[in-house]
Amino acid sequence: RVEEHNEAGPQFIDIYSSIYAMRQDLERVRKPVGTRENPGRTCKDLFYGHPQFTSGWYWIDPNLGMSDDAIYVFCNMSAGGETCIFPDVHSSQMPNIPWRKDRDDSGWYSTLRGGFRITYETTGVVQMTFLRLLHETAYQNFTYTCINSAAWLDMTTGGYDKALRLLADNDQEFSHDSLPPNIIIDGCKTRRSKSETVFEVRTKNLDQVPIVDFYPMDYGLPHQAFGFVVGPVCYK
Repeated sequence: RVEEHNEAGPQFIDIYSSIYAMRQDLERVRKPVGTRENPGRTCKDLFYGHPQFTSGWYWIDPNLGMSDDAIYVFCNMSAGGETCIFPDVHSSQMPNIPWRKDRDDSGWYSTLRGGFRITYETTGVVQMTFLRLLHETAYQNFTYTCINSAAWLDMTTGGYDKALRLLADNDQEFSHDSLPPNIIIDGCKTRRSKSETVFEVRTKNLDQVPIVDFYPMDYGLPHQAFGFVVGPVCYK
């Protein structure tokens, strides 16, 4: 019997080890930790599973496919686990430049000589689609930097004829006349200084974000210049 007990010992150890490993695997599925190997589905999932996690960069996989298509996102844990997607680095900003206006009419920024569309290829269409399905609201900021150039209100006339327009991912336009965005700061309204105007798009129609282009109006004159910075689109 002693021999049988000794022989059974390693078997029990193997069984317990297997059970322990299975419990660890189940725990990783139930409470992912946001690594490349163990991504969460959204930042909110990570927040619920680990309330002690701080805001920062984590891996998530909204479509729950293979982990090799997981995406690296910023999780705003202080806001309850918002998932924030940044535009591709090469299209996320531009310093103030004295853009030329080749004709009286303006055009979308992507059509200007040297302009481009704001892209989110790092995230991809599939994962972006699942993020929309998994959330209820989203918001995104767009900052227009200016030198002697109006972005929304023109204080010299008191009108909005120089207000720029923002193009949504579903081709809808945010403008003064239709779907007006929130204006957080309007420092460009004087047309006399270097400043910035900050637009905020906040919507329950998640097809309207992210912002992919904008239509500047007030540029092309001597001593005028503009640039921009695109913030992340945050899903909640």
